[in-house]
Amino acid sequence: MTIPQSTRIFILGSCVSRDALEQELGRFELVNYLARTSMASVGMPKVEDDEVRHKVAGIASPFQRRMLLNDLDKTTISLIKATPHDILLIDFVDERFNLLLSGRSLFSLSGELEKSGFEIEGRVALAPDSDSFLSLWLAGLGRLLSEVDPAKVVLNRAYWAERFPDGSDASSRGWIQRNNAVLQRLYDAVDKHWSLKRIDYPREIVLADPRHKWGVAPYHYTEAFYTHTLTMLDQIVKG
Repeated sequence: MTIPQSTRIFILGSCVSRDALEQELGRFELVNYLARTSMASVGMPKVEDDEVRHKVAGIASPFQRRMLLNDLDKTTISLIKATPHDILLIDFVDERFNLLLSGRSLFSLSGELEKSGFEIEGRVALAPDSDSFLSLWLAGLGRLLSEVDPAKVVLNRAYWAERFPDGSDASSRGWIQRNNAVLQRLYDAVDKHWSLKRIDYPREIVLADPRHKWGVAPYHYTEAFYTHTLTMLDQIVKG
């Protein structure tokens, strides 16, 4: 593929990928960014649910509303197709949320949706470590890869950080390990069914940044992590 001087990147994933791009917008151009939606949602019917839409409409942040509306409207594929890009950078960190069934569709129970006061009582929820989740997720990723150019897809294989740079353990280590087990399961599933370009990380640089601008979290990393992302993207672009 022909790559312009500034490589155009569309992110479908989370801040794990976006934060790296924000460090180097000269070599790379972030043309669009979609978060808070599961691969399982891709290509599904629009969610027709007045209750959840009312809660999303009341969220103050325009960015958060836009992300959640994309999840409800299932516009991921159309946005990718409408946005010229050289790399579709995907990551699975936002697969940490439960999926809620709604008619013939589903949506993610994101942190923003939970904070809105949305009630899940009486709804069917699928946990990320369940077989039902994995089955729907594989189907959704398959729909995505059938609609985009797989040669442009790069999988950012991030794991949650269990430690800080000083060697101390991150809090809630059991929660972190459970989420990493989910990620491992998804990565293994991808390897079984597809062959995608990928970014892997040396274990020693997967560290949480206690001074990260978005706060302390196991998916908010030190600068070395993001530098590695950019270096690997450079290598992929140059072939």
